Amino acid sequence: MELRIEKLRHSLAEAGVDAALITHPRDLLYYAGTARPATLLVGPREATLYVRRGLELARREATVARVVDSGSLVAIAAAVAGQGLEQGVLGATFDVLPARLYLRLLELFPAWRLQDVSPLVLAQRMVKDAAEVRAVERAAAVADAGHAALVEALRPGMTELALVAEVELALRCLGYEGLQPLRHPGGRGGGILLMSGENLTVRGGHGLVVTGAGLSPASPYGVSRRIVQPGDLVVLDIGVALDGYTADESRTYVAGPPTAEQQALFDVALVAEDAFLAGARPGVPAADLYRAVQAVVQMGALPHFAPGDLVLPGFVGHGIGLELDEPPVIWDREQVQLAEGMVLALEIEVSAPAVGLMAKVEDSVVIEAEGPRLVTAAPRRLVAVA
Repeated sequence: MELRIEKLRHSLAEAGVDAALITHPRDLLYYAGTARPATLLVGPREATLYVRRGLELARREATVARVVDSGSLVAIAAAVAGQGLEQGVLGATFDVLPARLYLRLLELFPAWRLQDVSPLVLAQRMVKDAAEVRAVERAAAVADAGHAALVEALRPGMTELALVAEVELALRCLGYEGLQPLRHPGGRGGGILLMSGENLTVRGGHGLVVTGAGLSPASPYGVSRRIVQPGDLVVLDIGVALDGYTADESRTYVAGPPTAEQQALFDVALVAEDAFLAGARPGVPAADLYRAVQAVVQMGALPHFAPGDLVLPGFVGHGIGLELDEPPVIWDREQVQLAEGMVLALEIEVSAPAVGLMAKVEDSVVIEAEGPRLVTAAPRRLVAVA
């Protein structure tokens, strides 16, 4: 991981940043090998990890040579001065930096100008190395097992909550870490979403996707206590965190034989995903792929859905890795081109608002030189569970 720090140091120098403070746990895990409460100071000559709690554990985990017992920003400011830096540009990740910490940095570094280095960090993390890809593949195998568990458990008369309990048990037994590592500061809760019936249209979470009704105002998205009825569509969206890395996989099920309308809706989602996979190559603009998916969905599926009856949530995928919501976002505003080594959650959610239906298929995909490779392997079909 020292190589990662060297790459960051090079990017900082190109951007005119003299030193940077890395404080977000997932960024620390990427650059320093540990997510213990700490601050990583990346200077022009060396990197030092200042650990606030769990020093001995951090020393065993850390991949940087210098690990110091200190939770004091005063000590960090003194260390910066000790490297011969009395003023300059100090980088920090503004997208996850609390306002109180930002103000404290202004006090301790009065001769410095603070600059956001979140784009540099996220751009570096956007392309994965071989070890990271293998980590996502291991997480994907756990996600597959969660979907297999739903097939075994799903029966009409069960609550959404009971179904998710069966899924989560299977995941936890395989090492699922029980968290949803989202960079969005308001994103909390477990990594498993399940919705059925009228909950297929509820967008209650921080993201654009359907998230379900939740259990209470304190837990406003995810599973509810709704009882699954015969003939219901059930969508399971699993975001697995395993050994730090994530995989993301959604499938659509039906509690009994599917109707022609349900099958037609799912088929649109599957054809749309195939349209993305057909065009996903290094160098292709992400926005072009969004428009290819959108074109499929806008066609509808006669005689059940006329052109314009079906809608997307505004995006069709996102990066994954140490977090479940990494760049790039696959929507029409994205300016990034796909690159070899990107790992994406290809997330095709197709809704029919007029009839209150939604179907979804989502796979974790590695972009390779010759094209995309699926790493999630649950059956890509509308699964009828009797």
